[in-house]
Amino acid sequence: MQNAFDANALPALNLRQPQVRDLAWACFAPPMLQPCSNTVTTASFPLTSERKQWLLSLEHNPRPLLDWLQAHPSTRLGVYFERLWQFFLHADSETDLVARNLAVRDGGRTLGEFDCLYWCHRRETAVHLELAVKFYLGCGESPTGANHSNAHQWLGPNAIDRLDLKLQRLLEHQVQLSRHPAAHAVLAAVHTVAPIREIVLAGSLFAPCDHTLLPPVGYNTQRPLRRWYPLQEWLTQTTGEQLVVPRLQWLAPLRAAGPGVSPSELAAHLRPHFERGGKPQLLATLDAHGNERERFFVTQDEWPNFPT
Repeated sequence: MQNAFDANALPALNLRQPQVRDLAWACFAPPMLQPCSNTVTTASFPLTSERKQWLLSLEHNPRPLLDWLQAHPSTRLGVYFERLWQFFLHADSETDLVARNLAVRDGGRTLGEFDCLYWCHRRETAVHLELAVKFYLGCGESPTGANHSNAHQWLGPNAIDRLDLKLQRLLEHQVQLSRHPAAHAVLAAVHTVAPIREIVLAGSLFAPCDHTLLPPVGYNTQRPLRRWYPLQEWLTQTTGEQLVVPRLQWLAPLRAAGPGVSPSELAAHLRPHFERGGKPQLLATLDAHGNERERFFVTQDEWPNFPT
């Protein structure tokens, strides 16, 4: 049985190197969502003493991780998240990374690709792991009498991506790829037969600041439910130094990231950004040392129903 997650375990490591902190967050922080399925489980690796020492050794010498990331650089957060997991599966003593981003084609059409195929020594089985990291803003209120919200109420910053659509694609298409007849020869080529199926859906949910919206079914209560604010609402409630968090820094909480600026200075940047149709922005409030105290999204005042 996997150990329960210790919420203090990662902060206690006191990791300062950004990519190492992102690696720790990606692989050992609790996932955002644990979908219910009889055939698909959520990947879980306890933060053992051995893994803590491994992270601390990377903190001292991050070159192996940095070289791994630089070998296939990307500005896409999802690809960065995949690369962190692939590095872990490659390095960990309990796993062998068999293949990554392995495409399956049927004739001239690409059906999909395996994010990770790995061998688990502990369970003595092959595993197909699909990875996703998502950040969704909730809209509306929970259905009357319900103890949860609906997955379609959670939208990505582009207002097109939706949690229900992502779950459907992840569970019904992406992680089912090994069952397609065209995948059999691809799996055989890497000496993999009938892998079990796992997913990791990481990220954060941001509820409306002035509405009662409960998390959706499957939400992991070990994750904080954060908030988002329309621009004017944010200006009436916010204080302290803040900054816009660059997209590739959305994983682990910021550390020594300052200096931040005042909300009024940030608003001077955000107003024209939103007037041009810009997407919601992830902001962080910083303490005196430039460490993140809180993160939240700020949106155009009429988001997601702003005029086009």
